[in-house]
Amino acid sequence: MTLATTIETVAFDALSDDRIAQWSALRDQNPALESPYCHPDYHKLVHEHQGDVKVSMATHEGEILALLPWQGGGFARPSGAPLSDYQAITKAPNTSFETEDVLKGQSVGAFHYTAMSDPDGEPTTRLEISDAKQWRSERDGSYRRHLKSTRRRVRKAEEEFGPRRVVTCSRDIDAYQALMRWKREKFQETGKYDVLKNKGNSGLLRALWERGPEAELRADLHALYFGDKLAACDLGLTDGHVFHSWIVGYDPELLSYAPGIQLLEGLIDAAPSIGYGVIDLGPGTDGYKRHYATHPRYVS
Repeated sequence: MTLATTIETVAFDALSDDRIAQWSALRDQNPALESPYCHPDYHKLVHEHQGDVKVSMATHEGEILALLPWQGGGFARPSGAPLSDYQAITKAPNTSFETEDVLKGQSVGAFHYTAMSDPDGEPTTRLEISDAKQWRSERDGSYRRHLKSTRRRVRKAEEEFGPRRVVTCSRDIDAYQALMRWKREKFQETGKYDVLKNKGNSGLLRALWERGPEAELRADLHALYFGDKLAACDLGLTDGHVFHSWIVGYDPELLSYAPGIQLLEGLIDAAPSIGYGVIDLGPGTDGYKRHYATHPRYVS
């Protein structure tokens, strides 16, 4: 830090409109912060549904140089965790603030993050798509073999259940509730922490989806059907340009048809018409993600 700075922390709902505007401007200046998880409106909704969102800021002469939204006390975590797949310090260009800098003096003993933006970190799975046909033509032989296998599964499922159909930006409450049920059953099966049993988390998801496809920040629900049978759903956070695949689930009876992969392929086809320029599958490039990782960001 080369400038004399002041560190201050306020509750999210104490931020002025000017502070929110400065936050948005800093985000817009940094491509690494394009994720909708870095959008101030996301943290506003987290505060409304979970409570306790604080924003620590480093300022100089009234201007924000860096900020971090967080929750907790002595044991702190990023705002929205564990739902927030990405976390980041939002900072001005040519500054080098770290978590410790903006949390200075906050009596925080530990800050537990999962995927903090870091240019020296691990790659994420991120697809930039302006034309689906061109995007596929640029993939390697491994992806083409993967796609061939997926198309065989499509034909097999259509023979048994009916034509494959992808519904984008679905407003079907039955599909939404099926996704939540599938996801909770999967948490129970695997023994992983069920983030949906917390009313603050489930309320946040529902509120984002109920905003509808015209909202700047929202959750879009995409669904895959075979005939009239719902096979898979993907609820993702989006600012209209970046779609972050978030809550994905499928009918377990259809596992052999790889419905999640089929839905992703349908979303790739539909992305340009919806307005998505980026599909983000989150941290890591292992498993099926290796076939889709094309334009990574980096997190640690």
